[in-house]
Amino acid sequence: MELGRIFLVLAVFSAMAGIYCMTQILGYLSSKGEKVNWFLIRLKWFSYMSKYRELTMQETGEVGPFHRGYIVSMLISLVLVIAGAMLLNQ
Repeated sequence: MELGRIFLVLAVFSAMAGIYCMTQILGYLSSKGEKVNWFLIRLKWFSYMSKYRELTMQETGEVGPFHRGYIVSMLISLVLVIAGAMLLNQ
């Protein structure tokens, strides 16, 4: 298997980890009584992220683990997609 394809497969797994973190954040917000509109997630995602950050900071004094997990996994996915696309186009 080419290295570019391996990077793209790893990017998919990283994006799936980000989606897992996203669902955990939304589940946490729902359990705390926040209204989560599952159909408008793409439009309201940044407000949900900031609300999750606020709530976890109030409860524990630090940002919840899924906030960092989402950001890191999506950045890794972005880097892997760019690297994989560049390697496939050589």
